[in-house]
Amino acid sequence: MRHAFRAFLAVCILALAAAAPAHAKVRIDLSAPGAAPLPIAVPDFHGDTPEAARFGADLAGVIRGDLGNSTPFKVLNPASYLQTPAQMAATGPLFADWRSINADAVVNAVVKPMEGGKIRVEVRLFDTQTEQQLYGTALTDSAANWRYIAHRIADDIYKTLTGEPGYFFTRIVHIGKSRGVDGKSMKKLCIMDQDGANYQCLTDGVSLVMTPRFNPNLQKVVYMSYASGLPRLYLWDINTGQQTIIGDFEGLNSTPRFNNKGNKLAMTLTAGHEGNAEIYEMDMSSRALKRLTFQRETDTSPSYSPDDSKIVFSSDRGGVSALYIMNSDGSGVKRLTYGEGRYYSPAWSPRGDLIAFVKQYRGKFNVGVIDPDGQEERILTDSFMDDNPTWAPNGRVLVFSRQQNRADKERIYTIDLTGYNLRELPTPTDSTDPAWSPLMR
Repeated sequence: MRHAFRAFLAVCILALAAAAPAHAKVRIDLSAPGAAPLPIAVPDFHGDTPEAARFGADLAGVIRGDLGNSTPFKVLNPASYLQTPAQMAATGPLFADWRSINADAVVNAVVKPMEGGKIRVEVRLFDTQTEQQLYGTALTDSAANWRYIAHRIADDIYKTLTGEPGYFFTRIVHIGKSRGVDGKSMKKLCIMDQDGANYQCLTDGVSLVMTPRFNPNLQKVVYMSYASGLPRLYLWDINTGQQTIIGDFEGLNSTPRFNNKGNKLAMTLTAGHEGNAEIYEMDMSSRALKRLTFQRETDTSPSYSPDDSKIVFSSDRGGVSALYIMNSDGSGVKRLTYGEGRYYSPAWSPRGDLIAFVKQYRGKFNVGVIDPDGQEERILTDSFMDDNPTWAPNGRVLVFSRQQNRADKERIYTIDLTGYNLRELPTPTDSTDPAWSPLMR
């Protein structure tokens, strides 16, 4: 087995000895429909001091939450564990004990306080059937970043056992809705970790904000705001807090979305064609603008394919709102959906295999997916108003907004691409327009 060394940001990662067999029994096939979740045990991480033990319990709790809220895993109740964290640190896993509670994988980890307010977390993942180590790492970072350490470990476990990237070390931006002291409606640009922690609002709600979307490669968000009294496109750098105007066009500037290289931005504009919505593309370096659609009907909500060669969008050019696909230069337009109802808000999966959408049918708005050839359509949700689906960076989970009825608050939910594992992501106010960030580094 080879030791791998990686360094990113201020975090040092040292690979520990890990010897996985060539054909390990523990492996999750995400392509298998209806596969049973893998039972995994995540004991509290051992710490020799009360402070280290507290961090150990907190770290393990976040990892249990990440894995337990994902479809591929079943996190076993810690009350059933037969080894204590101290025993695990002293002897390693007693595999017969873990097999006796039906754990197929178990995590063994320790936390060590370091100078300068840092902690070191050493983690190993074991296959209880083959009694082999599958993964090992050591992370050193500021103790204040303990949640981020936990999310990175959960991502590593997910990738080790599924072969695909995780999505836990991410954030979700959205619009938080409330009322000010004067009773007026306020819409703020807000952000939180994918599990709802570290919630904060980036704007004060004085100006209307809409349709935030992340750059797929950077912690930057494009959104529409009326901060100047007119609808303009702004770019917010999450890391620096810098806000810049990137689109100052007459008429409505809406539904912006980056291509997957992050160097171009598709959007809907209405100026210059009698208020009719058309799709444009902006080069982010030169700010040059190119018109892609030329119809009297509404064309809106563009979303790029993973290789940036195609764009899916919604249009009523056929008499009813449907999804269309065109080449990224605007040529070769083909209709994708022909089903009953109206189709809106397409979002192409990062995997390329599916396009999410909102379908209005028989008085309801629900989230569905369709393959890019239009051969198979599946409706994933059933509610009064489900809207604005966007993908996790691994293309396995969707986040969207939901209103159960006209009197209900607007909430944020996630759902697996198979239509299972529907979960509410609690927010302190009504929330709409969610969008997932890329993995943080």
